[in-house]
Amino acid sequence: MQQKHKIHKDDNVEILAGKDKGKRGTVVRVFEKNGHVRVIVGGANLVKKAIKRRSQQDAGGIAEVEAPLDISNVGLVCKKCGRPVKVGYKLDGDKKIRVCRKCGEAL
Repeated sequence: MQQKHKIHKDDNVEILAGKDKGKRGTVVRVFEKNGHVRVIVGGANLVKKAIKRRSQQDAGGIAEVEAPLDISNVGLVCKKCGRPVKVGYKLDGDKKIRVCRKCGEAL
């Protein structure tokens, strides 16, 4: 069974813990690995990775790639408040929408 998460792809988030604390970026991917929900944030948590040479034209070497972060270490940034906030839900007719817990603005 796939869980629903409060942070989705293309959300604007701020990193709350780790070496890139305070950096902001957009969520590239959300996935589950070994029971833990992880997110990849564009331009953050960069690690160096050795890339193997695949063909004569394709050069190998060392590349910087974005490593996953635990979902608990990122916070969704509210457009109105401008800071990371907790996410609440409101029913809008038959739709369930995410809202900022501080100001009530739809996220």
